[in-house]
Amino acid sequence: MGSGHFPGEGFGKASYFKNIQIVDGSNNLRAPKGIATFTEQSNCYDVQNAQNGNWGNYFYYGGPGRNPKCP
Repeated sequence: MGSGHFPGEGFGKASYFKNIQIVDGSNNLRAPKGIATFTEQSNCYDVQNAQNGNWGNYFYYGGPGRNPKCP
């Protein structure tokens, strides 16, 4: 999934989406609120979200999939 690297490996390794925005009912771009993440098998893949001034709302995601810790 993604690049095959876990989110904790960060930029240059893990896949990511940045500057995430939503379109509201008035057709304006807005920053999403209350972002939550969920994974069922975090030994196989994971997701980490954050926010900063340069990237806005972003998340890293992915993992190698099948590995010794992933059934």
